[in-house]
Amino acid sequence: MDGLEIKKRRELLGLTQKELADLVGASRETIINYEKGRPIPRSKSEILNKVLLQESVEDKNVTHEQVKPGNEAFENKNGNKFIELPNGQYYMLMPLAEFNVQAGFLGNYQDADFLMDLGHHGILVDRPYQGRYVAFRVNGDSMDDGSSNAIARNSIVTTRELQRHHWTDKLRYRDFPYWVIYTTQSKMPLLKEIIEHNTEEGYIVCHSLNDSPEFTDFKLSLNDVQALFYVIDVNKSISKKVNY
Repeated sequence: MDGLEIKKRRELLGLTQKELADLVGASRETIINYEKGRPIPRSKSEILNKVLLQESVEDKNVTHEQVKPGNEAFENKNGNKFIELPNGQYYMLMPLAEFNVQAGFLGNYQDADFLMDLGHHGILVDRPYQGRYVAFRVNGDSMDDGSSNAIARNSIVTTRELQRHHWTDKLRYRDFPYWVIYTTQSKMPLLKEIIEHNTEEGYIVCHSLNDSPEFTDFKLSLNDVQALFYVIDVNKSISKKVNY
């Protein structure tokens, strides 16, 4: 979309520049620049498309509806923001951990000031949810096998944290096969498929989609795991595969 199209669709939805900025995780000045024709980063372009390119938006007489009276948006107790859209769905915003913050993310992600400095990622949901939702930019190609299930470098995975007290129960890895895992051995998170969880011995088996020899399956003790986030959505990169 060009600047004029953004402005047209924003006004059809009854959104102010500030309201649209809140939806896409940007400032009002950024939206002003977009509407003037300034370049739009791909990550923000994807969010704009989700928010503004709703079916038959030209035929709807809509206004910006609020989740709670008197509030622009509803936030759950973990700071995830939910904006109600005219079609009845919600747009959920969460912090986006880019490559440069992933090493220190786990120690800071409950710090409000730290989260405010991060970019944001959003997905459409049917209703507001509790829980802690975080998006991660994928670094590496251990999960890129070239298939339709591949998760390539630069893709964004939307995750929900699984609290530690649930780790003794059988992980729902068949419903949610892909996980972002922080371990005590590495500052950077792993993105892996969990294919086994042994609750008696307290370990998981991690699998990579890429069948290169360096990406063999391995057993990981949950004593060596700092945090688990299960993947609920994948925004796939369209960039070419890059060797890691």
